[in-house]
Amino acid sequence: MGLSRNLALAWSYIVGPARRVDMDAATAAAGEASLADAERKGFRLAVIGRTCALVPIAVFYLLVYRYPNNVYVAGLFLVVAAVGVVPLALVGTRHERAARFALFAFDMAMLSAILAFTPFTSGGDVPQNMVFQTSRGDYYFVVVAVSVLALSPALVLWTGFWGVAGLAAASAWIMAGMERIASFENLPPSPSREAVLSVILDPDFFAVSVRVSEGVKLALVTAICALAVHRARAVVRSHAVAESERSRIQRLFGRYVPTQVAEQLIGSGQLAPQTREASLVIADIEGFTRLSEPLQPVQVIALLNSFFGAAAAIVDRHGGVVVNYVGDALIAAFNAPLPVADYSARAVGAARDLLSLATAQDFDGHRLRLRVGVATGPVAAGTVGGAERQTYTLYGDTVNLAQRLEQLNKEFKTDCLICGATFQAARADCADAAPMGAVQVRGRAGAVEVFALGGAAMPRRLSAGSVSS
Repeated sequence: MGLSRNLALAWSYIVGPARRVDMDAATAAAGEASLADAERKGFRLAVIGRTCALVPIAVFYLLVYRYPNNVYVAGLFLVVAAVGVVPLALVGTRHERAARFALFAFDMAMLSAILAFTPFTSGGDVPQNMVFQTSRGDYYFVVVAVSVLALSPALVLWTGFWGVAGLAAASAWIMAGMERIASFENLPPSPSREAVLSVILDPDFFAVSVRVSEGVKLALVTAICALAVHRARAVVRSHAVAESERSRIQRLFGRYVPTQVAEQLIGSGQLAPQTREASLVIADIEGFTRLSEPLQPVQVIALLNSFFGAAAAIVDRHGGVVVNYVGDALIAAFNAPLPVADYSARAVGAARDLLSLATAQDFDGHRLRLRVGVATGPVAAGTVGGAERQTYTLYGDTVNLAQRLEQLNKEFKTDCLICGATFQAARADCADAAPMGAVQVRGRAGAVEVFALGGAAMPRRLSAGSVSS
């Protein structure tokens, strides 16, 4: 028996190439939305990290450097830290992206200003070129590292660009104020110790090649960080797309099968082929043709949807799976495709509740009566079909037996018949079952013990071989 046509159509929707274009657009949009959210959260984290880094730096300069330079430098770092908090007020607005770029350009500009204008020491007239003997230039790398948290390759490259430009501008400003420049380029080939010391200890020493090397290293680190962020974004995007697709399939299949089955479909793309013992329940609406004749098609569909919706909830509650709807009949399986304990007892319980449902409730203004057959035995189960369309199916003699038992209710004038195997497996739940004898059914070599669920006295019994339905 095939899974419901709705489920087949749902699966076709997922694998169909025409539909996949819409799916790709939807999942891509979900990926971009997740990236935008990750950037926003990352920028908040970057601002927090930036503030947490600048405040200790300010305290360090305040404690280690001498007055009054320590106050100036520490105050400057605290001002820079305070300015960085301002863009948080723009998060979620159309100015958010511009604020990010402005903040990191501001940071690099301030670092460059510290290099170019903040004195090396307050203890005397020390040339500003000596500032490069400190570690102030290393903070360029700290700012680039902080920009990585925003998960934007463009922002990382932008930050690194302003760092390289700021380093070059600070170097050029200092060089412009020097009357002469002593550098490694002034050394002769294979210089002596005295020659090296005379250049390095020269008050006008300014290692141009070292500044160029620092700029190159800053550019390389920036490029590597941007590449790492690009890879991280790809991971975020893939994860978001996968989660979006998973949720979409869950919503789609969740309308037709229990959550556990949908999860297995999502995980493997199919329900693995298997042969196992299972109990099948087939419930058919008695006299439905006569009932539906005076009704309009839309009324017939409304009636079936009302009943099948309530019936499927019962099957699901008992741990079964509605495998198919065939006309006015419902086919449910217990222990296939997913294993459940006490599946025969669950099938019997579901059959009882289905009968109670029909007698206790109106469906679209109509009272129904059901004929139910329950059979237990081996079944072959799995997804079959081509790449474009697949369906879940159950095969085997047990399926046929359940169908025959449902039809035998007409002959026995009963509501529910179960086979001997079901009775034996769920004996504790079948105390009221009445034995109907051994019945020969079509397709079976031997007779099948049949029991009427409910224990009502039957007007007649059928002997073995009297039924060939």
